[in-house]
Amino acid sequence: MRKAPPLTIVYLTFRAEPRFEWFAASLERELKRSPETVAQIIVIDGRYPRKLKANFQFEHHAPKPTVWQGLHRLTKRDYFCAANSRNTALALARHEHVVFVDDLSVLVPGWLKAHLHAAKHGYVLCGLMCKRANMEVSKTGEILRADEIASGTDPRLAQLPDEDVSRCEGGALYGGTFSVPLELALQVNGQDEIYDAVGAEDCDFGTRLERAGGMILINRTCRTFEGMEGHAQSLPRIDNSEEICRGLFDRLRREEWRTRPLGNAFDLRAMRESVLAGESFPVPDGPATCWVDGISLSEL
Repeated sequence: MRKAPPLTIVYLTFRAEPRFEWFAASLERELKRSPETVAQIIVIDGRYPRKLKANFQFEHHAPKPTVWQGLHRLTKRDYFCAANSRNTALALARHEHVVFVDDLSVLVPGWLKAHLHAAKHGYVLCGLMCKRANMEVSKTGEILRADEIASGTDPRLAQLPDEDVSRCEGGALYGGTFSVPLELALQVNGQDEIYDAVGAEDCDFGTRLERAGGMILINRTCRTFEGMEGHAQSLPRIDNSEEICRGLFDRLRREEWRTRPLGNAFDLRAMRESVLAGESFPVPDGPATCWVDGISLSEL
């Protein structure tokens, strides 16, 4: 029987206080419980360079250049850019299955085992995420306190059947934690950066992965708990972002054949080959205006 291939695990943050120690402690616990190899751990950090500590080795990188965020931004301030950060990680990934987890997160026991199973069988795994208040986490990654809050339970949970693992549609992929075969992610040219400064890039990605032939499963036992207070540090999004997302999803549904992004002015596979060969990420020279309303990015 085929063994689980080595994983690339990716942690994303742009927060001043990402609670990286929660992730590090709980991942260390998971690594001890699952003897299979995790060969690469990547931190994509919008505040790079800074010191983050863990008892395992990891790569630390800034997100690739974008007009919305960081050193090469054209805007007055940094905006939410999850798609850009995840595409950065996909370009840096060296292994055939890539696992993503957001900051402020603690990994629940069994998290790694679930993603190793997905890697072994080659499917896209959607994990669950719950938000809690006043979280306290031990140095060994155990949750000591996590107060329930209104709307803190993952909304997908109530719609799931009783079994631990079940099929789901691609639109049920949420960004808090999921994993994907690298080759499948490259086939669809990564996450769509048209959603940068808007959000909801995750559901679009899942839909396109499914259209490209990916099997999408959701696992009740693959969970993270997120500290709610840290969300006050979230980066802004442009005005009317929810309305914009609805419009993009409506277009995606109409274009039932489409698996490629609308907003990526690059080929992710070629970019990855270049970066892994030692080249720098390209610096975009535009767009200089917001695609939604044509306003200059320098005014945002």
